[in-house]
Amino acid sequence: MSRARSRYNSEVCGDCGALEPSWASINKGILLCIECCSIHRSLGNHISQVKSLQKSNWSNSQRSMLYTLNNSGVNSIWEHALEHNSKFSRKKPSPKDNLHVKAEFIRAKHQQCAFAYRPNNEDGLLCVENELGKQLHASVRSTNLETSFRLIVHGADPNYFHDEKGSTPLHAAVKAGQLLQTELLLTYGADPTCPDSSGKTPVDYAKQMVNRELYNRLLDCQYEVTDKFSDYLCHRRPNHEKGIHFLIPQAGTKSDATALYKLKKLPNHLFEELVMDVYDEVDRRETEAIWLSSADTLELNANAVPFLPVNPTLSTVRNQGRQKLGRFTTPELKNLIHDILVDTQRRQLNSEKVRQFSQISDDEPLYDSVASDDDYALLTATNHVASDQHRSTSESKVNKSTETSGISDKESMELLIRRLHESDNTIADLKYEIGNLRKVVERLSNENNELRTKLSEAETNISKNDTKINGETEMYSLDGFLMINAENNNNLVNGTTTIVDLKQSKRVQRPNSMYETREGPRQPNWQTLKNHAKQNENNRAVTQFLYSGQNVMQCTEQVTKGIQELWKCIQGLERNDCLIYAEKIKAAVENLAAAIPLESANEVVQRLQVGAARLKTECTELVTNDSVQIVDHCLQKIRLCAYEIAKDTKILVTKYTAH
Repeated sequence: MSRARSRYNSEVCGDCGALEPSWASINKGILLCIECCSIHRSLGNHISQVKSLQKSNWSNSQRSMLYTLNNSGVNSIWEHALEHNSKFSRKKPSPKDNLHVKAEFIRAKHQQCAFAYRPNNEDGLLCVENELGKQLHASVRSTNLETSFRLIVHGADPNYFHDEKGSTPLHAAVKAGQLLQTELLLTYGADPTCPDSSGKTPVDYAKQMVNRELYNRLLDCQYEVTDKFSDYLCHRRPNHEKGIHFLIPQAGTKSDATALYKLKKLPNHLFEELVMDVYDEVDRRETEAIWLSSADTLELNANAVPFLPVNPTLSTVRNQGRQKLGRFTTPELKNLIHDILVDTQRRQLNSEKVRQFSQISDDEPLYDSVASDDDYALLTATNHVASDQHRSTSESKVNKSTETSGISDKESMELLIRRLHESDNTIADLKYEIGNLRKVVERLSNENNELRTKLSEAETNISKNDTKINGETEMYSLDGFLMINAENNNNLVNGTTTIVDLKQSKRVQRPNSMYETREGPRQPNWQTLKNHAKQNENNRAVTQFLYSGQNVMQCTEQVTKGIQELWKCIQGLERNDCLIYAEKIKAAVENLAAAIPLESANEVVQRLQVGAARLKTECTELVTNDSVQIVDHCLQKIRLCAYEIAKDTKILVTKYTAH
């Protein structure tokens, strides 16, 4: 142990180079000094998972993984630009630099990953992810921990499922007996309960191996959350080797019936989010206690955050809830953890029952074999003896309890009769409620049948009159686009981003298309127009207006198609193509403006041209920026511009087709 400590103390801080670091960042694979650790703690657990080398709880495999990564020089991954680019202006701070200089460097290095190596993704993000996942699946079977770490940092998924192998990287590491590779995958979120193509989990494979240390480590990670909660409440952990997976203290905490009821009503995904947030808060408080117990951290407490730092990958409401956990007193937090443990055990038992029931084979009968007459005779005699014994035992218990409580038989009978009456009343009330519910169900069923009938009639009429524009149905027409986005227009103006799936937002009844003739037959009656032209002095103007209307409709089709393509583009992953569709929309708007006389709709045409130019500007800004906030803001403006263009185009088309 002394030799190990001497080797550990000879290491240096990965961020400033200070000697004798006493903290470490597990997921970054580096050691940290006191000052740099204070900045890492303010970043949040989702950026850097810090632990004390002397006072925190470490497993042997976790400590070995950390020093293996640190000694292999994985810090060069985070400082790639500093080492390979001599023209880079940023320099690594020294141990004597001010704290704000170190803070600026650490945030750029670990939070923004400004100096890390960025691989080329020209082949497409999905292709790169598949290739990295396959490489990680092969790398974890070897002892080269640095290669696996680099693959994960570059974007390999620790839970990647190899279609050809039928397993995840954690399955491959467990089968190969690589304990440190397994620890690395677990650090980055690998699931030890994920089944492979054969239905076996990594825990199942580790259980069959001779190496019990690997099996125990996977078992501890499987129950890591509940083990930390039990240790926080009673300073003890369950013994998983003996089959004890939950340890709920009976003293020191009290359950709240209202809180338990609310926890039971939560769906599984919301309950898991709550458990993860409480786990992070417990980990923060434990790290804070270790931090305050160190004498050399008193001057650095100004940088401490009294609540969980904001995680940009989570919603605003959830971040606010995580920060409110910091305001809980210790007894309040312990009561909440106790209730979570109780409901976790209940959910675990229910899931096991469902799993056992689902594993029943269809070939196995769900009934017992029929007994013979001799068996029935023997069973009847046994039941008589057992009933006599039970009757005598129950009578003795009743007499004993009556003598002890001092209640007479008459009072007991009256109490029993009263309870029976109450039960009868309750049953009557429930029957009455059931009758009312049946009536409501019948009424709703009748209404549903009527609606289905009307819907079938409406669909029949629509199928007869349905027209297609450039291969797109009416749902994808400009009118449909306006109706879908009308409800979301207020949200777009107020600054909130709403992603609408056009296919899911399809209305049951198809809206009237602006391309359909509102009244009269579909083919124009040229004889009527001719007679009308003879009676009207403006025959030439009317004919010119009709030809102009046809040009307007053709230009409108181009605008509509461009908006459809832009809408699909910004909803998908290939958003860089949105600038191409913005150019198409702008060109279509120019053609539409050229087809309309200036004196008829000058203001609307100008508004259309300005909107098309603004749409192109927003698409350019979307393509040239990588920030999540700027991208969301640009998407919001693009949707608003597209909606305004569609609305103004509808005004022009309606004006021409109304005549």
